[in-house]
Amino acid sequence: MPAAAHHLEFFLNLNRSHAVVSRRFDATLGAVHGVGLNDLHLLCALDEAPGQRLRRIDLAEALGLTASGVTWLLRPLIKRRLVASEPSREDARVAYAVLTPGGRQLVADAKASARRLAQEILSEHPLEKDTARVAAFIAHVR
Repeated sequence: MPAAAHHLEFFLNLNRSHAVVSRRFDATLGAVHGVGLNDLHLLCALDEAPGQRLRRIDLAEALGLTASGVTWLLRPLIKRRLVASEPSREDARVAYAVLTPGGRQLVADAKASARRLAQEILSEHPLEKDTARVAAFIAHVR
């Protein structure tokens, strides 16, 4: 098989794995915390941001999504008061997504559940020792 075929196979398997793992995270996080993996990713990005706030465009960049995709993800989180929308003091055209106190508590609790599930999923695999190398590779894909 040519090298390019292995490259494509890698990404097709990565895509399938993402779907399988997302379903497991969504089921666990949804049952316990009422959020899915994409919600947790967004909440973690806000939790790690300076002042726990980001412009939507910066949040989109952090998540690898479009600005409209971020807006779609934010709607239920704003409705649940886990995230607030605050206008910029400097530029009326800009709004910030801001983690609320309830959002901070939920992200702390959900991260603990997600860490346990991640450890469970990765410990099922015989190449657990390679996790750091694969994670570093995936983090640099742009």
